[in-house]
Amino acid sequence: MKPSWKHFYPQIKTAVLNLDSLDSLLQQAVEKIIALYQAECLLWSGLELGVADALRVFTTPATANRYAASLGFAYPPPPLPHWGGTEPHDTAVRQFRPRSLPHWLLDQQNLPQLLQLETGELIIPITNRGSLFESDAAGCTTANSLQFVVQLFRSTAPLPHSTDAPIETSSIAGSTASMTTATNCTVPIQGWSLTELESLEIICSQLGLAYSALYWRQRLEQSRQQAALVGRISHLLNSTLNPDEIVGRIVAELGLGLHCDRSILVDLRHDPVNTLAVWDHPGQELPPLDQRQIRQAYWQNVIEMFMQGGASYLQMGLNEPAADPLQIWLHDIGAQSVLVVPLFIQEQFFGGVALLAYQHQRTYLIDELQTIRQVADQAAIALTNAQHYQRLWRRQEALRMQNNSLQRAILRDELTQLMNRRSLERELEQLSMAAIWSMHPPFCIIVCDIDYFKHVNDAHGHLTGDEVLQEVAQRLQGQLRRGTPAYRYGGEEFVIILTDTPLDQAVEVSERLRRAMRSAPFVTKAGALEVSASFGIAQQDPSCDHSAWDVLQRADKALYEAKRQGRDRVYALETQG
Repeated sequence: MKPSWKHFYPQIKTAVLNLDSLDSLLQQAVEKIIALYQAECLLWSGLELGVADALRVFTTPATANRYAASLGFAYPPPPLPHWGGTEPHDTAVRQFRPRSLPHWLLDQQNLPQLLQLETGELIIPITNRGSLFESDAAGCTTANSLQFVVQLFRSTAPLPHSTDAPIETSSIAGSTASMTTATNCTVPIQGWSLTELESLEIICSQLGLAYSALYWRQRLEQSRQQAALVGRISHLLNSTLNPDEIVGRIVAELGLGLHCDRSILVDLRHDPVNTLAVWDHPGQELPPLDQRQIRQAYWQNVIEMFMQGGASYLQMGLNEPAADPLQIWLHDIGAQSVLVVPLFIQEQFFGGVALLAYQHQRTYLIDELQTIRQVADQAAIALTNAQHYQRLWRRQEALRMQNNSLQRAILRDELTQLMNRRSLERELEQLSMAAIWSMHPPFCIIVCDIDYFKHVNDAHGHLTGDEVLQEVAQRLQGQLRRGTPAYRYGGEEFVIILTDTPLDQAVEVSERLRRAMRSAPFVTKAGALEVSASFGIAQQDPSCDHSAWDVLQRADKALYEAKRQGRDRVYALETQG
């Protein structure tokens, strides 16, 4: 009869040649071991990473059910049905995440050796070189680091009933020691022949070597992909895209490159939290983020930790034993875990990049964390550039209008020669882009309305009204610094956007404009007319404004209040914060 390892070898060879995933390799191996030895099998993987969250157990749901109580699987298998004798068992090998570990597994990390537990399970450790031990150049036996462990159990022996007290996964160590192989083991193994033990040693050795080959190929490919990711994002920073497009592309590239389910970029400086960009994996049907604004209270512990320099990143799972308000948010959006990397803009805390996993809790390796950190730094550069984008855009618009008569005709009001409503809407759109909205210094919007303008039209005719509109436009523009446009919003209403200007300074500008209206009578063909105007002002307030249109609407409310209080006055709406 063909030895067991010869049945196993073609499958291992095919997996390596086809560059199967590591999970696929281990799933196939467990299936083959179960079939060859007619035994229940649990394969403990992720031991070499030394991270508790990386531990996974590959086994069938039926076997997982037997150990569910003692291991506390985070992803419990479905309950076993009542078999009627004809319905087949579910034999598909799946992954399970243990919340606790048996003591023998900790012992294996300290002293890897083939052994049989009192409960009958055969324990076979596998090292990162495929064999249980090796000799160095001087002929001394040295241990390799433990890579994973195969746990076998035959139904002829009594089933385990949690005789080993579990230990928490956070206590995993990474030490190694010398060990004994199957062939020279001094402890008798019950229920397994010497031939089976020898073939198992060969199979485990082959599996370890195949795993190492695929692991390092995968890591090499990941390194190449991560370097390409950083290169693409560097190229984005030098592109002509607007800040919103750049930030959106960075978040998408990060999500694709790190294989997460959803990636977001959040501004954590204000309450509610502002989400600048969201990317969802196209292959996943994720619950929508209905609210782009998230309560800052969920993130408060994270914010304080980053601001105090307590960590360079945070990984948190939904089922972490230490309760945190951010877990409430994870639960609300249906996610299993999140990785948050902070963003600092000119050494000031801004927010973070968050990578979300929805299918199962995700753990990131050191090189992946380094890549995410690099990308976060480049996102910070893109946001820093957004501070200056609006000024640059205005200069470019001015040059385009200067050199393009058609552009001037489209964007200027024919009567007053001020910028028209269409031009104002373009400016508001620019200011409302998420990246600019978060990074641009606070701005104010002034809305001006001519008092009793209907009386002018009714008493003197529309031609005289047009003369008044032209004179108001000239006086407004004459009082504004160069490069600050005034807009004819509609009828007798005008709008001025003061960038980089706090509310108190905007009030001073508005008072100057109001006095300019009253400084001298308006000379018209119908004679000299006394004209006044009312002004409403609002400053951008991230706590209540979601776009520049919100600021304009509040400035309109302020104008209404100025009119209600008697006209020919300035009224400023105080910010909510």
